Amino acid sequence: MDPSPTKRSTRQKKPSLKALESQFLNNLQHSGFVAKINSDDEEPEFQFSDDDVEMCEIEAPKLLHDDEHIRGEDIFKFHTRKQRNSLANKVAESCGAKTPNIQRMKMKEMIAAKIREEESGSEYEHSEASSSESESQGSGESSDSDEEPQKKMSQLKISNLKADNNRKTKGTNKYTIQTDEYFASTGKNKTSNNTLDKLDTPRLPQYELQKILSNMKLSKEHDKAVNRLLERNNSQFDKWLYILNENFSILVYGLGSKRNVLQNFQNTYLKNLPVIVVNGFFPTLSIKNVLDGIIVDMLELKENPGNLYEACDLIEEEFKKIPETHLYLIVHNIEGDMICNGKAQNVLSRLAAVRNIHLIASIDHINGPLIWDHSKLSKFNYIWWDVTSFLPYIEETSFERSMMVQKTGSLALSSLKNVFLSLTTNSKSIYLIIAKHQLENAKNQYYQGLAFKDLYMSCRESFIVSSDLALRAQLTEFVDHKMVKLKRSYDGAEYLQIPLPNALLQKFLDEQE
Repeated sequence: MDPSPTKRSTRQKKPSLKALESQFLNNLQHSGFVAKINSDDEEPEFQFSDDDVEMCEIEAPKLLHDDEHIRGEDIFKFHTRKQRNSLANKVAESCGAKTPNIQRMKMKEMIAAKIREEESGSEYEHSEASSSESESQGSGESSDSDEEPQKKMSQLKISNLKADNNRKTKGTNKYTIQTDEYFASTGKNKTSNNTLDKLDTPRLPQYELQKILSNMKLSKEHDKAVNRLLERNNSQFDKWLYILNENFSILVYGLGSKRNVLQNFQNTYLKNLPVIVVNGFFPTLSIKNVLDGIIVDMLELKENPGNLYEACDLIEEEFKKIPETHLYLIVHNIEGDMICNGKAQNVLSRLAAVRNIHLIASIDHINGPLIWDHSKLSKFNYIWWDVTSFLPYIEETSFERSMMVQKTGSLALSSLKNVFLSLTTNSKSIYLIIAKHQLENAKNQYYQGLAFKDLYMSCRESFIVSSDLALRAQLTEFVDHKMVKLKRSYDGAEYLQIPLPNALLQKFLDEQE
């Protein structure tokens, strides 16, 4: 068999390095630049003729100006400006002819007139003086006159910018606060000596205020609207009675006094039934008064326990014995200052949970419901009812002055509770001994307080303190917190007294028990 023909690659062979070198030298000889080449080992000697030199002279490029020739190697170098305003001068030369002197004078006058309209004072005088000085110069000095308009225009612009900045800063300086003023006080804090007595129209007495409110005359449209609201509220009395008999409590809310509405409900449907009315806004009210009214006045029981929860247990047992007896408890302003505490609300919720006791209450404060937790709300079992009347709060505000005094006492009582909770067990026992002794002698007009020696003997018998120094250390804490006042008699004996009204002190002891 014939051998298969060999395949030849179509790829061209690269010339060798020697071939490339000979080809390069050949091209140089034919170009006319190379006169003679000796050998491969020797360096070629270049000989140029005059014609070749003329050929090699290449014309240098021209940049910006015709009279300057720049070499190629100088193109990539950095050059510094020889003159400060060379570029501006070249631009001015390229613009053509100069502005005539008459036109320059007109422009100056126009600029000066605008400045007079916009500015005043020193800026106006400065611009006028500069314009007059420029006019006094000779018109023959061409170089100075060319630079004057540019300088004056720049000066005018600078002055205008300064004036604008001054106007802006003058208006904003009063509102800017420095860091030193913000973080540190530069002087003493000034307090005002103004009081209510210095007013031209001081506060009115309570009777005059009530007289003005009672004689207040309203428009006919307002009276008609109020009467329509009263009619609508009175039409709900049947539903209220049904809801109360179904062991629900009713809580009425809305704008205006709701006292008249609840009184109308009492006079209409509860006239011949046992009713107890509680005025929550009354300053001397206590939850013990409510329990005494039920036990003594209604049930006519001889037993009246001093403990609130024992009294609630007694009431629940009596109503279970006589299931046909019903009691309607009407509470005006159940969020009043004297019954808004947790203990009073707990007692009211227990009474509302009794099957034969029916509670209907009113509330006015927007944050009043915050005094109840889930357990109290479940016992109250409220039905919320909107009773907007737009009637004035005449009765509710009749004890405004007394409420203000009593409110101060309530604040003192709350602060006393907070401090009392932070005391140790022995300190609490010592304070309760002082409080009980003060209440026992409440009817004594000449009561000076508990003598220190008597307090020490009582504490020693109860094993509360071991020495009089320990007792004095406890009393120092009471005096520092203003819980106890220490007085000395004429014979040098020390007496201790709590600076709190007896009613609030009794309330404090009831809550602690």
